[in-house]
Formats: sequence, C-alpha cells, structure tokens
Amino acid sequence: MPLEKAVHKLTLEPAKLFGIKNRGYIGPGAWADLLLFDPKLVGRGPSQRLHDLPAGASRLTTPSIGVHGVWINGQKVADGDGLVNGAPLAGQVIREYADAH
Repeated sequence: MPLEKAVHKLTLEPAKLFGIKNRGYIGPGAWADLLLFDPKLVGRGPSQRLHDLPAGASRLTTPSIGVHGVWINGQKVADGDGLVNGAPLAGQVIREYADAH
C-alpha cells in the first residue's frame, strides 16, 4: 500500500467514520495534530518490559524509530528522544461528534 494511502487510512478515514470534526487532515480550521517521521526509517524498536505502574505492575512498550516530532494543537509535545520536558498539556477530550452518516 502506498504511504499516502496508509496515512489517509489512519487519519481522515477514522475521523469521518466516527464523525470527528476538523480532524484527519491539514487545512484551515483543522486541529493541528501532526506526526513528523522519516518514511524510510519509521518503525518500532525492540519490545521492553517496564515496571513503572502502581504496585510495581509491568507493561510492555516498543519505542518508535524514525519519528522526529509530535505536535498536538500546534504545540510540540515529543521529539525523537521522547516527550519534551516542560511541554504544556495539549489536546482535549472529544465529546462532540458529527452525524457520520
């Protein structure tokens, strides 16, 4: 599948399916949620088990590879090394959906 079609299937298609307004595309009036990645390198790293949950519970994580940054509502919240220290909390809970039909 071409990269452009894969991005479309992960962005605009779900936004339309669930009736989430102004999401899934870049344009005037749309929320600026962006992921900058190198298409030749993007992937996931080796799985790691972390014991950082309450009561020492574990979780499985896989670090990203080839990701250069994440912006939520125009604010950079992560870079190639992970979360940006001091980044303001961005985003909001979506409580309003359009009629998807």
